[in-house]
Amino acid sequence: MKNFTLSVLLLFATLNISFAQEKEKRQEVGINFTSLNNFGITYKTGTAKNLWRFNILALNFNNNKGEIINQQQFIGEHYSVGAGISVGKEFRKIITKNLEFRYGFDVAFNYGWYKNINKDNNNYFENERTTYSPSLVGVIGANYIFSENLAFGVELLPNFNYTTGNNRIVNGNVENKGDISAFGFNLNSNIARLSLSYRF
Repeated sequence: MKNFTLSVLLLFATLNISFAQEKEKRQEVGINFTSLNNFGITYKTGTAKNLWRFNILALNFNNNKGEIINQQQFIGEHYSVGAGISVGKEFRKIITKNLEFRYGFDVAFNYGWYKNINKDNNNYFENERTTYSPSLVGVIGANYIFSENLAFGVELLPNFNYTTGNNRIVNGNVENKGDISAFGFNLNSNIARLSLSYRF
């Protein structure tokens, strides 16, 4: 038993030494975006081939109001807020000196709030919606390496998500409330997340 325990400890020590020699620690910070009002911050830590991903993403805020039509007072107001976080794992393979292929997965959670109001002298309509969406996200992408410290990335994010929340509609003096519950799978190749990262 003593010899077995010693052998196991020696094996773990050997693996640990070779693991430590193989791995060169790396950290990255960056910004990512899919449009001008949909962006986030990313932090990655690990090695050149294997990193943990932490994202604060999809930060957006919209506020639009006010309009006059045909000398009647018409007011339209639109508000929306969105935010999300994700944690995951990313693996990389070198294709050429300046190009890396990357793949992995994220576990994500998104929050969204939307409110729309339309009213004039005779009518009033209001719609308010709050959603919570946990999801499992695949990561497929590539990095173009400008220098030792700077990289530009693009990634597609196919995901399976569940959305829950509530919806409220006011039409005149009538108010209706309801719950939201939906599953979805999204594989939209037209929308890619772009990123600019600093490595250290």
